[in-house]
Amino acid sequence: MEKGQNQNKISYIRKPLARRGKMSLLLAAIATLLGALGVYFGVQGNGNAGLSVAALGFSSLLFALVSLWYGWLAFLERNRNYLMARISLGISGLWAVFWVCMMIVGLGA
Repeated sequence: MEKGQNQNKISYIRKPLARRGKMSLLLAAIATLLGALGVYFGVQGNGNAGLSVAALGFSSLLFALVSLWYGWLAFLERNRNYLMARISLGISGLWAVFWVCMMIVGLGA
């Protein structure tokens, strides 16, 4: 065998998806639904959002943070496919940053 021959091997064994990655993606989807509803109702109220819109936004932030936690825990599982965990980390991270920025802007106004 030559030295470079081992580097060209392809594994056809499919790794199962990380269990916590699935949960993380579900939580990210819930955060997205709640966040989209909060933004929609906030725009419909011309920026004068009520307590229900604030509750939607805060719930979206909490679901995004828990999704980030589960996504991070998914990477601790060995020999798994981390695709769902990566997707959920991206989505949840964006929502978390968005809601933190909205809170900072709201406190400054």
